[in-house]
Amino acid sequence: FGWDQKYTLVYNHIIEYFKLTIPENYESLSVTEIYPSAPILPSNLLKLYIRFSKPINTAFVYDHIRFINLAGDTLSRTILPLENPLISDDRRLLTIWIEPGRQKRGLGPNKELGAVFNKETYRLIVTKDIKDINGVSMQEDFIHSFCIGNTDRIKPTINDWKIGIPKINSISKLLIQCSESLDYGSVQGNIHIVDKSMQEIKGTWQLLEQETILSFQPREAWKKGDYQILCNPEIEDLAGNNLSRLFDTEIKKTSNQETTNQQYSLEFSIN
Repeated sequence: FGWDQKYTLVYNHIIEYFKLTIPENYESLSVTEIYPSAPILPSNLLKLYIRFSKPINTAFVYDHIRFINLAGDTLSRTILPLENPLISDDRRLLTIWIEPGRQKRGLGPNKELGAVFNKETYRLIVTKDIKDINGVSMQEDFIHSFCIGNTDRIKPTINDWKIGIPKINSISKLLIQCSESLDYGSVQGNIHIVDKSMQEIKGTWQLLEQETILSFQPREAWKKGDYQILCNPEIEDLAGNNLSRLFDTEIKKTSNQETTNQQYSLEFSIN
């Protein structure tokens, strides 16, 4: 049974209706974070991530999420309605795909409707009707405003990243200044640090400063030696361009130079 849900009990030809009252100290569902968090996003933005304070019920979840322009109009055909919404294992992080068919040039939806966003200000609305796994709704709508800028049709490159090297024998964070905001989801589990013997350095990664800084907190103190930062080619920018290819590559255009099995790495030393 879920809180605040109406139920019907039928017993011995008697029908009763009842509802479980929400406890006074019940912690209501809320949106805690939106990725990307930058105020200006590319017009060919591909994905958004919504983090909730507690696990959510994904049934009809797309009915509770929409984009509104400055005129107050709700945009149509903006979200890819997956049969099984992309939700994290803890059911708190929801991935929203901006309609790829409209964001990629040359496809039917793009030719017919154009890209989803123009250069203006929009609001992402998560309505209060969205529910947690106990069936309890949020107390109010969540509203997030952002502006749309230029398109991004350039692959991210780790050669532009700047490494802030921590001190030896410290547990200081290693900070990597990226050249642009990275896609939150594509970074998760796709970047690692190894020592000279290729043993992984255990620790925790975070994306900071509007997803432009990669922060690594080691579990143990840094030792003297040479290290590598290994990056999976699937790491993307906000427009879905990854380290090895452009998302918006023309359908008929192929390149032998673009490959997904290429190794991407950066080296640094601690002395």
